[in-house]
Amino acid sequence: MQMTIYILTVIAYALAGCYVLYILFFLTGIKRLKPHALKEDGDLPELTVVVCAKDEEPYIEKCIRSIYAQDYPKEKYSVIAVNDRSEDRTPEILEKLANEFSSLRVIHLNSCPDNVSPKKHAISKALEICQTDFVVATDADVLHQTQWLRSYGSMCDDKLGAATGICLFAKEEFKSCFERTWQSMQTLENLSHNVVVAGAMVNGFTITANGGNMLYRRELFQKGQPLKSHVVTGDDSDIMFEAQRRNYQVMFNAHPASVVHTVPEDTIKGVINQRVRWASHVMKATFPVILLGLTVFFFYLSLIIFPLLAFVDVLVLPYWLGLVLIKAACDFLYMCYTLKKFHIPYHFKHLFLMELVHALFIVIVGLYGTFGSFTWKGSTYTSTLPEKK
Repeated sequence: MQMTIYILTVIAYALAGCYVLYILFFLTGIKRLKPHALKEDGDLPELTVVVCAKDEEPYIEKCIRSIYAQDYPKEKYSVIAVNDRSEDRTPEILEKLANEFSSLRVIHLNSCPDNVSPKKHAISKALEICQTDFVVATDADVLHQTQWLRSYGSMCDDKLGAATGICLFAKEEFKSCFERTWQSMQTLENLSHNVVVAGAMVNGFTITANGGNMLYRRELFQKGQPLKSHVVTGDDSDIMFEAQRRNYQVMFNAHPASVVHTVPEDTIKGVINQRVRWASHVMKATFPVILLGLTVFFFYLSLIIFPLLAFVDVLVLPYWLGLVLIKAACDFLYMCYTLKKFHIPYHFKHLFLMELVHALFIVIVGLYGTFGSFTWKGSTYTSTLPEKK
């Protein structure tokens, strides 16, 4: 048993070493990340904004209006909104908005083919009528700053294949101090993914993207289908990987105007379900991303296992404490630096509380995302749908 504990300790510290190297790698990228200059009207390309919506009655009108409140030249952008089998007033609201904004085109979908991801099906239908070289994607519950489109249009050139930016949870009213606390923890946990993606992307390592805040070339859909239609989620990752595969640049939009605000989950159960959904496509990613995910997963798993080993040998506890300190030091360093760089306010106490539960949370989400199920827009899914025969 002593030999088993020794081997596990060596493996855990090897994983901790990898974790430190990952954080340093991301940190070098974040330090190199700088906002780009915004172009004048005459230098901006034509863009199409794609919004897919299912049962988004509370949010869709505010989203569309925030897109049409952009300072981008009106003749240089249009919007395609896809009503994906909504059962609320989303179709009526979109039609009303289409009467008000002449450049808004609405597609109504009444069905989705079997064994095809509904979100990816909706995106593909929008791309069928899109005519601009570049597409900007957002979600129906997202609000945008007035220079959001300009920040993306200013990035466009012959080398760019895809770009993404930060999605920030925004909630102004809380029912209790407890809700304020766990909502703040949720926001920081989500931001941790955003800033890791940013740091990695600057160094040429594409992990994923934010589907509610990204730009890509329409060409990626013209010469093949980048979306893995049988994988329920991960449309944003699919597009990023395809752009990289075609040797286009994949960039992170660091301009302050690129940050969008989205609606957070309003229950802890909802947060867990959402993160399970996000984790469900990780094992369908590229090999480097899978390797990164597995390394981090098993490092976090060791933080959970070692206290249990203390029942066998109490001398394990100092080694466990060392692992905890390594993770905390890396996380606090990276999060504090990146949040300051992006001018995102936070309370350290919420960051500390998130750190206390972070490893356990990620392990649970990772396991359930890979082997379990999640709900999305009223339906229950596993990570993949049966592939067409």
